[in-house]
Parts: sequence; structure tokens; C-alpha cells
Amino acid sequence: MKYDGLSSLKLAIIDDYFPNIKTGFRVAEYNYYINYFKQVSIYCENPNFSSYYSEYSKYYPENCKHIFALNAVNIEDLKDFDVFYTVFINNAFRYLKYFEYAQKPFIFTLYPGGGFQLGDSVSDNKLRAVFSSKYFTKVIVTQKVTYEYLISNNFLEENKIEFIYGSVTNKPLYSMDKKLYKRDKKTFDICFVAAKYMKNGLDKGYDFFIEVCKKLCKFNDVRFHVVGGFDSSEFDVSALGDTIKFYGMKNIDFFPEFYSNMDIILSPNRPYKLFNGAFDGFPTGCCVDAALNGTAIFCTDLLNLNISFVNEEDMVIINLDVDEVVKKILHYKENLDDLYKISKRGKKKFCELYDLNNQMKKRVELIEFVQASGLKKK
Repeated sequence: MKYDGLSSLKLAIIDDYFPNIKTGFRVAEYNYYINYFKQVSIYCENPNFSSYYSEYSKYYPENCKHIFALNAVNIEDLKDFDVFYTVFINNAFRYLKYFEYAQKPFIFTLYPGGGFQLGDSVSDNKLRAVFSSKYFTKVIVTQKVTYEYLISNNFLEENKIEFIYGSVTNKPLYSMDKKLYKRDKKTFDICFVAAKYMKNGLDKGYDFFIEVCKKLCKFNDVRFHVVGGFDSSEFDVSALGDTIKFYGMKNIDFFPEFYSNMDIILSPNRPYKLFNGAFDGFPTGCCVDAALNGTAIFCTDLLNLNISFVNEEDMVIINLDVDEVVKKILHYKENLDDLYKISKRGKKKFCELYDLNNQMKKRVELIEFVQASGLKKK
């Protein structure tokens, strides 16, 4: 939908992590806003802003004129904007003072993480503080459990919630030809990709992944790959020898070639481990990127968040049973046609659901609607 006069829409985004290039969903979403609305300013509160800005500028130099350190802003200038936006409840709560000072409507996306915890009083108090602001307009939610939680606990009426399943991802990420086991390469490659937020990565199931590796390492052609904040000191991996490789944290441009060589991404993440009530979205962002690059997803769904994917057609949903998962992996290793059918179907489904324009269309329309509503009130 379009409204008269919206070519002059002025959007302000306030964020605590951007322009770190490793936060791919932010990069994709915020870049889209810059290109769509033109009059966009992104204010960033991060102690490493200068280094992040420098690295971001190498990828997107044309966007840098829209990005500023929050501590350098003249607070009076915030009153010139029409709509404010941020992501995560911690940010919405932290920057509420700016939205209210500017006396302008704001929207935020309530992703899993970022301070949002089911049944947690601290998280609930932040939600109520933000939702009670006279300038709060709408919240975007991306998981059905989030939507149901807000409704069932009387945080909001349905008309204040916009349910947009999934997340925003970088469209240029998926582009390389897939290398297939026994046709293009001699190894069967399984990866684990996740940021480290707690010791041993229990929330992401890193311990489970290592146990699976130890069961599979007796097969000479199986290799294991770990990307993220994990290394060989987390657990004793000496039994794995040179079958496992650690890459550390990587930027988005690393992944197309990496995933082109991967057969399976194993994501045995667990809810409520990092904090009480904390959970990951389904599928995780790393799984989304892997699927878009044609890698088969083997992941848990312990909260039954899945609303779009068919098990063993678009992905393989696993339980936290090491022997069962090992058996399933070996089944697909021996039945490669079935595995690569899942990879292809999964990629097609993810390309449809996570298409950048499809994901952004409702977000852009929502911002336009909020600004148009504000114009009508004047």
C-alpha cells in the first residue's frame, strides 16, 4: 500500500550492534530501508562503532552517509523524524526515552533473544513499559510462540501485533554451485554454525554436536566443521583428530563458498538454557543461511515453532538423542538422492519464505501506514 506524501518519510533507527557486518539480518533490513525510503538515519550505540563502521564501509560505502554514532547526535534533531524503529525488547526499552522525547510513533521487532524471555518478570516489565508508551504503535513478531505469549498474557490487543514469520536475510548470500559428495568431493561434510553465548554452548547444542561427531568419526570420509565462537578447548576433541576444523567467527562473505561444500548443518539448539525463558527462533538464522545455500538442515524444534516446513521434505527435525541422530545421518549418507532432494526442496521453500522483498514488503508497508496515520492526526 502507498500513501500520498510518503516520499518525504523520515525514518530513524536506533540500534546497539549495527553496523557490525556480522549481524547479517540487521545489515539486510537496514540497508533495504536506506534504499527504499532514502531519508533514513541509523544511530548506533556501540563501543566499537568506529571499527564496525570502517568494516561496513568496505561493503556498502554508499550507505555510510546514513549511519552515525548515537553519542554524537543532537537530541533536538530527533524531533525531525516521522517514525522510529529498532529490534529486540532490550533496545526498545533502552531507547524509549528517545522516542518519547521526539514525541513520534515507534515500531520494533520482538525477535527471540535480546532480553525477551518467556515467563520472566524482568522481560515482562520491559514489555509492559514499552507497550504502555503513548508513542508505541505496533510490534512485529516473527514466531508463533511470541504472538501467543503477548495475547495470552494480555500485553496487547491483536491489532497492535504484526506477525511476519521468519527474518530478513542477505539476498546476495546464496549464489554458488553446490558440491555433492561422491560426485564433486570425497568427504561427507557436517557443520555446526552458531555464536557462543554461554559456556560449552549448551543453548546451541554444541555439546550434542561433539557427541555426534565422536560417533561418526570412525567413518573415514566424514568431516566436521565448526563456525562461531568455539574452539578445541571447549571439549576434549582429541579423538576426532584432523576430522574436525574450527573456523572462528566469520563475515557474511565467507559463507557461500563454505556452505557450497557442506552436506548437513546440525543445529540441536535447546530453549531455556541461556536464561530462564530464552529461546531461539525456528529455524535459527544460521540454518536459514545454510538452507539458502543448499545445505540440508537437521535441527531441533522443542517448542513446536514450525508452521511452514514439512519434516523430511524441506528439512529433518531431530530429537536430542545422539544415537538416533547418528542413525539418521548415516541413513542419508547412504541415500544421497534423498538427502539432496531435501536440500533442493529446502532451498526452494526458504527462498520463497525468506525472499528479501517478501520479508520487507510488510515491514515497509507498516512503516508507511504508521507515518500516514500520523499525518492524518495532524
